[in-house]
Amino acid sequence: MLIIFGGSFNPPTKAHLSLVNLIKSKYPDAKIVIVPVSSKNYTWKHNLASDRDRFNMLKLEFADVEISTYEFNIPKYEGTYKLLTDFKKYDQEIYFLIGSDNLHQMPLWLNFANLIKDFKFLVVKRPTDAIDFSQFGPYQSNFAVIEMHNEISSTKVREDVDKYKDWLLPAIYSYIKEHKLYEVK
Repeated sequence: MLIIFGGSFNPPTKAHLSLVNLIKSKYPDAKIVIVPVSSKNYTWKHNLASDRDRFNMLKLEFADVEISTYEFNIPKYEGTYKLLTDFKKYDQEIYFLIGSDNLHQMPLWLNFANLIKDFKFLVVKRPTDAIDFSQFGPYQSNFAVIEMHNEISSTKVREDVDKYKDWLLPAIYSYIKEHKLYEVK
C-alpha cells in the first residue's frame, strides 16, 4: 500500500507531522510519500515559499518519510489522476490523502470520473467538518475517513510566524526565520 500525501506544506506544521504519525499507526505496512506542489504549476496558490525552501523544510520535518520532487519536475500541471497513475509503477494499491474540506471541490478536478473510479482516498476529517460521500455515487467505498483533532493552520502561521511558532518544529521555525520566509511586507 502506497499513501500519497500531496499538499502545499507552506510551511509544514506539527499538524502535518501528527497526521503522518497517525497514518503510520493505522497503516504500519504502508509506505507514505509526501508530494509538495510546485510553485510554477500552482499559480493560483498565493504566497508559496519556493519549491526548494518547502522541500528543505519537509526534509527537516520528516526524516524517515520520502519527500518526492515529482511535481517540481513536471513541465505543466496535469492533475491528481496523472500523479497517482505515475506512482502506480511503484505499487498497485494507492491511496491519496486529502482533507475533508477538499471533498466539495473534487468534482472540479481534472479527470475526476476516472480518479474516483481508479483510486482510493483517505479523508482527514476535522471535528467541525461534515462529510457526505453521496456525490461520489457507486465509488463511495473508495473513501475512508481518518479523524484528526488538530486545528493547526499553515495559513495562520504564514500570517504571523512568531505568534504561531509553537505550531512548528523548532527546526522549521529557525529555517523560516533564517530564510526570511512569510515576512509581512
